[in-house]
Amino acid sequence: MDNNIEVKMGKMPTVWNAGTAKTITFCVTEDCNLRCKYCYFVGKNSKKKMDFETAKKAIDYILSDREYLKEPSVIWEFIGGEPFLEIDLVDKICNYIKLQMFLLDHPWFNSYRFNFSTNGLLYSTPKVQSFIQKNKGHLSIGISVDGNKVKHDLQRVKPDGSGSYDDVIKNVPLWLEQFPSAATKSTFAHDDLPHLKDSIIDLWNVGIKSVVANVVFEDVWMEGDDEIMEQQLRELADYVLANDMWKDHSVRFFDPTIGYALTEEDMERNYCGAGKMLAIDCEGNFYPCVRFYDFSLNNRKGLSVGDIYNGINQDKLRPFLGLNLKSQSKRECIECEVASGCAWCQGNNYDSADSDTIYQRSTYICKIHKAIIRANKYFWERFEQVTGFTSERTKYEIQTKQLASYLLFITSDNITPHCSYRNIKGTDNIMSRGVFEKGIEFCKEKGIIPVMLGKLHNIDFDKNNDYLFIDSPSNGVSLRNMIPVHDNAVNEQLTSENSILLVNNSSLFNLYSLAKQLFQHSSRINIILEDIEKWNDTEIEEYKNQLNQLVAFLAESYDRESRLELNVLTDIWDLKSTRNCGAGINTFSLAPNGKIYICPAFYFDNPDNHIGTLVDGIKIKNSQLLQVENAPICLVCDVYNCRQCKYLNKKLTNEFNTPSKIQCVISHIERNKSMELQNLIMKQESETFDNILKTIDYIDPLYNLLKK
Repeated sequence: MDNNIEVKMGKMPTVWNAGTAKTITFCVTEDCNLRCKYCYFVGKNSKKKMDFETAKKAIDYILSDREYLKEPSVIWEFIGGEPFLEIDLVDKICNYIKLQMFLLDHPWFNSYRFNFSTNGLLYSTPKVQSFIQKNKGHLSIGISVDGNKVKHDLQRVKPDGSGSYDDVIKNVPLWLEQFPSAATKSTFAHDDLPHLKDSIIDLWNVGIKSVVANVVFEDVWMEGDDEIMEQQLRELADYVLANDMWKDHSVRFFDPTIGYALTEEDMERNYCGAGKMLAIDCEGNFYPCVRFYDFSLNNRKGLSVGDIYNGINQDKLRPFLGLNLKSQSKRECIECEVASGCAWCQGNNYDSADSDTIYQRSTYICKIHKAIIRANKYFWERFEQVTGFTSERTKYEIQTKQLASYLLFITSDNITPHCSYRNIKGTDNIMSRGVFEKGIEFCKEKGIIPVMLGKLHNIDFDKNNDYLFIDSPSNGVSLRNMIPVHDNAVNEQLTSENSILLVNNSSLFNLYSLAKQLFQHSSRINIILEDIEKWNDTEIEEYKNQLNQLVAFLAESYDRESRLELNVLTDIWDLKSTRNCGAGINTFSLAPNGKIYICPAFYFDNPDNHIGTLVDGIKIKNSQLLQVENAPICLVCDVYNCRQCKYLNKKLTNEFNTPSKIQCVISHIERNKSMELQNLIMKQESETFDNILKTIDYIDPLYNLLKK
């Protein structure tokens, strides 16, 4: 299976300097030469136009305010109505912008774009073409073509009611010649849903390979529209696969990254950028975006945040900057299993809310979004069946751990351990080919990534890249997909960037020398300490001594910019919350007997202590106790890189969610040595850190809990 096949479907063109550019929008006119039926600019008129003096005052203020407008890049955007109706004014404004940025030696002079969204009617006119040639290299232009002639003319009409498709489509070849990677925005509403499939195909056929398709947010949807949407997209999916159009064509409805449950990080974000951009109306008033203009709203007055005379009112902006998904969404939205990618418009929220607030999310597209996700999943599942390739959706799920997770195949009882377990009973079971194949089918059905512990000699693993190996380098496993385990000694037979070093009581006294030797071949080492439940003061002091030597060694490597990583010392710097052991949460183990365990340690300790089978699936009683949220001692601890071994927890304290004292003591020794290393590196000024460790007065977090 070739996982490197190029797939364009679902991907949109890269936005210039996304995340680092300030978008500043000038509404140069409220007039338009079309009367699109779904347009949110409901107050179009031929009276209001921006004059040059208003534009100048806005530019002068914007270029002078580096305290608020401090982004390294800028997108100067021009809209209407139709912005090219005022091409003379736009040209004059752009000349002034370029001149002032140059005279002020403004950082934006070397990093700017002029951006236009146009209906395309005037695109080929001499004045517009002259402007394009003059600003080539600093220009982005999008032409809105809705689809085929029937769909386009149904919505995008002239003032007399006639369609505009023929007038727009004749300008598309010139546009694509000048902007080859350009995409079009295609908007769908209730009336035109039956034309969705044919419209997307028609846009592809005229040469527009990327279609940024979306739906209107307003309350226009009728019962059954979601069924039409899903059927149209399923038919489109079948057409794409029958004609191999996934290779170099794209539509946003098939974005492989949408349709998942929300993460905590998702809930802290805001889908809409209102408040981070700045919009100026014809009279010089500032708005958080164009959707808050007076002529964009049906039910409310415009929500201004300043003007060209008084500047930006920061207090008026505060609600926008503090807004996130969680604070404006209903519980059903937050708990929705396919919520990611469900969009909203802050201006429409404001216009539709029960009061004049931006903190009430409009949910008119709920059923439509769910229909899109159902069709999206259909496309990517069919993609894998038809092509035999791993889909972009599966790759995304693997990358973000959205899949059910990992299944560790214990290929035999004689595997090299990779964590805190050993086969001390001397059993010699080997996984059969039948169990292996059923395990692989189980992974495919459940969306789990197979990980091989050891290698089955009757299986040809070299035919594909779908397996990850964790094994001793001496066992002849291809290093292509392997993380080598060095069992209390360094085997230099094979090298790898990432390695695991097992350390038991006897090799503890050689930890520094073993790690130093292994760092000649690896840039990252994961140390696994065995038998820590048997440690006494002697082992604890020796571990401190070995870490002291490693601290000095790693500090020197940072001075040389080698940037070596050692899990017990460097991982904590990049973590903001407890990592937690994934056993029983997103990592499970399949033993040679065909049964599934929380981790290999539970299998080797007691084969009867399984949590499921390949037939019955995985069933863990009181599974919530495996989550860090239900581990009270761990919740008051800041050693975020602690391994929190579930097996040792259960073995030593009888509870999955409670670590033993020796586990906590060792983790805090590592934390304190990590702090010493961090301080040495900061003195060398060879690295900066987001997570600065502070001195603490305890070595067991239970002390903190009892103190509370």
